[in-house]
Amino acid sequence: MAVFFGAVVVTCSPNSKGVDWFLYFCAMNKPIIIGSRGSELALWQANYAAQLLQDAGFMVEIKVIKTRGDAIQHLSFSKMEGKGFFTKELEDALLQGSIDLAVHSYKDVPTQPVSGLTIAAVSYREDPFDVLVIHPNACNPALPLSLKQEAIVGTSAARRKSQLRALRPDLQLTDIRGNVPTRLAKVGNGCDAVVLAFAGLKRLNLISEGYILIQLTPLQMVPAPAQGVLAYQIRENDVSMQQAVQYLHDPNVAQVVALERNILHGLGGGCQQPIGVYCNQLWDKTYQLWVTQSGHEQDFPNRVYLKGNNATVLEQKALHILHAKNAKTLFISRNLPQDSYFLKAMQQRQYAVHAQSLIQFTPVTFNPQIPPADWIFFSSKNAVKFFFDQNPVLHPQIQLAAISKGTAQAIAALGYEVAFEGGSYPPQTAAWFAEKASGKTVIFPQAANAQMTVQQHAGNAIKAINLTVYENTPIACFALPASDILVFTSPLNVETYCKKYAIHPHQTVIAIGETTARALVKHQCSNYLLPYAPDEVSLADVCW
Repeated sequence: MAVFFGAVVVTCSPNSKGVDWFLYFCAMNKPIIIGSRGSELALWQANYAAQLLQDAGFMVEIKVIKTRGDAIQHLSFSKMEGKGFFTKELEDALLQGSIDLAVHSYKDVPTQPVSGLTIAAVSYREDPFDVLVIHPNACNPALPLSLKQEAIVGTSAARRKSQLRALRPDLQLTDIRGNVPTRLAKVGNGCDAVVLAFAGLKRLNLISEGYILIQLTPLQMVPAPAQGVLAYQIRENDVSMQQAVQYLHDPNVAQVVALERNILHGLGGGCQQPIGVYCNQLWDKTYQLWVTQSGHEQDFPNRVYLKGNNATVLEQKALHILHAKNAKTLFISRNLPQDSYFLKAMQQRQYAVHAQSLIQFTPVTFNPQIPPADWIFFSSKNAVKFFFDQNPVLHPQIQLAAISKGTAQAIAALGYEVAFEGGSYPPQTAAWFAEKASGKTVIFPQAANAQMTVQQHAGNAIKAINLTVYENTPIACFALPASDILVFTSPLNVETYCKKYAIHPHQTVIAIGETTARALVKHQCSNYLLPYAPDEVSLADVCW
């Protein structure tokens, strides 16, 4: 068979490869009509796809189609009936043949497939997380999310509202609608902050130096399934378009977003329900999965964090956990206030919680005229409390460091600026800090029997001065109920518990970090879970 296209002659035999080339050249004889919404972001997405297709040799046109979600601006999503607010009209145009390709934000696409249509390709993934855009006057780094008390936050997404209320019940949430620039303009104009998908801001280059941007990781807010990904939808029987959209396809992204959307479908959720799912694949091919689900935007969310090598197994396990209704008894080796996130999360699951520290803390007097140093490094909230309770005199040039976000917030709550904040893995935090404070003198306020993890990993890179500011000693008498789940928050709590009780194979055991896990191993408990980070949200995520 000889195919003529301009001055090019391609001879191909009637095999599968030849048929592909034939369809390719046929497709180039007429433009591909891309359907798009008319917002700036939607047009960016359509133009992005158009450019890739043009680079591959196709002729392309873009046709703007107005959707119901664009037309109805006075209602929040939760008050709009039906599904496919931003997709149905584009899908109708595909079925009618007035367009050849619809470009969607994949997070807006309902999980129920449309007869005759298929998502034939997906794009690369832009930053998948949400971002909190804060007016400078509303920022308070001492509080979670860096928002001042009772700040007014704009968002219409039930998923975001549910998670914001769980972290900060004091926030005043207000509905906002419109395209990305319109919602961004609400900051300082009716809202102290708004929550947006970071992908949209980046694609439209709308990141302004006039605002404070807080990227919300899955620890704070699980994004919508497939957030940051574009879906390319075509007619199911359009063979030539099936070939063309392969120039747009990212198979690695397709794998993880398929898992996310399968979980959304398995939970019976639509794109506007309070469900968040995010999966990523680490360098060692291990998957990390976060899921959050609420019945209503006012409800405290159910969250789960899983890690493993098999995506299908993770998907099935997450759905099993979130569908389970069996109440359990839990012990955590920490005293919890009534407004504790962890306690609320467990109560929402109808768990019976026994929260009790097996350690008593007493201050140790030290000279408030602390020795000259360049840094003070705090490895716990207790170290912050017992250090500042004695009103130490700080030299003006000294800088403060915190092992984690929670410790940093405890420092900021006292009115001090934190110059260094660590991450979720203490050895890595030690390496980062050693690089930043190389050759400097560092004071470490700590317990009398502190593990000194940071000092050990930093080694000779810093000059460490260990300052005992409190003692933590086991309590002598305690009685604990039988528990399905044991949560240990320090090595000493493990030691104290195991002197009185045995850990049984049927119990789920959780260690807040690596040093606590090593204490469990010493007591022949190697079947334990580690949270993603040493905070209450992460602990709650693994208590199943």
